[in-house]
Amino acid sequence: MITDYLSYVGGKDGPATAGAKPLGIGWVNIEGGSIGPTPEATRAAQAAVRYVNEKLGGIGGRPLELKVCTITSAEEEGQKCGQQMLNDASVQALAFGNVFLGDTSFNSVIAGQKPLLVGVATGASMPTAKDAYILNGDLTHVFAPWGTYARDTLHAKTAAVIYTNAPGDKAAGAAVRQGLEAAGVKVTSVAFDAQATDLLGPVTAAGAQSADLIVPIAQGQGCVGIAKALKQLGNTKPVVATPVCLSGDVAQGLGGDLPTWTYGIAQTLPTDQSAADAKAYLEAATASGLDAKDAAQVFAALAWSEILTYAKMFNEIGADKVSPETVSAQLKKFTGPVIMGAPEVKCGQFADAPAVCNSQSKFYDYQGKGSFKQVANWLRPPA
Repeated sequence: MITDYLSYVGGKDGPATAGAKPLGIGWVNIEGGSIGPTPEATRAAQAAVRYVNEKLGGIGGRPLELKVCTITSAEEEGQKCGQQMLNDASVQALAFGNVFLGDTSFNSVIAGQKPLLVGVATGASMPTAKDAYILNGDLTHVFAPWGTYARDTLHAKTAAVIYTNAPGDKAAGAAVRQGLEAAGVKVTSVAFDAQATDLLGPVTAAGAQSADLIVPIAQGQGCVGIAKALKQLGNTKPVVATPVCLSGDVAQGLGGDLPTWTYGIAQTLPTDQSAADAKAYLEAATASGLDAKDAAQVFAALAWSEILTYAKMFNEIGADKVSPETVSAQLKKFTGPVIMGAPEVKCGQFADAPAVCNSQSKFYDYQGKGSFKQVANWLRPPA
């Protein structure tokens, strides 16, 4: 469990050297559009850079600099970001936020010429991307433990999966179905339009009224709509959702609090104040200017972890020896630990997904009024 960031990155207490030449990290994220933007990931990455530069001595005295490129709504925007990062000689390594669109065109341009670090990969091309390292796992692998939890903890035989038809949620819906079916759970899944608000129809069509388990794959008003439909049905069955539903707009849409569901996550829950690593993250991130509401979001915590992982690697390499080649070599041999991540990191363990370094998730019950209880520690896919 990582709580001492200075020791973790091997830095020096205090600020980076004024006027020293920065080391660039290229950052790509989806934001500004209407299809699942996560701007909090970029803000968290920027806060992490400030933290390294102001509190951890930079990298041997040299500051980090985040070079940001955003994707809004089109696959080809990834090509623009790839060209920007490839042409910027100051960028020594790359990192992703929540990039479920544009990743294919981005990777076709980068083609392994600069290493890429990802927390949880949501893009379809990422598991096989050249010189990419997905520390917490991709959708297929982080959702596989949903099957283990459903089978071994809930003893579920049937499940209803309800997901929005947005690209990221469609991929997640397919991944969780695959994980459940691998555990022998019979699944009925139904998609709904991301703009829909009355979701009684899709929820009923998925068989939520009779299923042993209900899995919502949505965000914002989608989570609200599913929660309202389940309440209308008088649901008493377990609901296991993604941490994307743990947001302020969901609580506001439901009258002030989040749904009292179970939430699976591929890292320590950022808002779990009983976990020392989550508490250390929240304190450091908010002290570095990240809004507490942003810090609580899953992709913000992943972004923080990615930047500090790079800081650790850069320090191990030595500030004046950092290059795409030396960073790539460091990533190839990295076995962790990862901030708030699973205890083991093993990149290349999956022949069909060589970029994926993990397949573990843990589960929390939300008990209302900000209180969470961990109900399953790190679970692996169904055996």
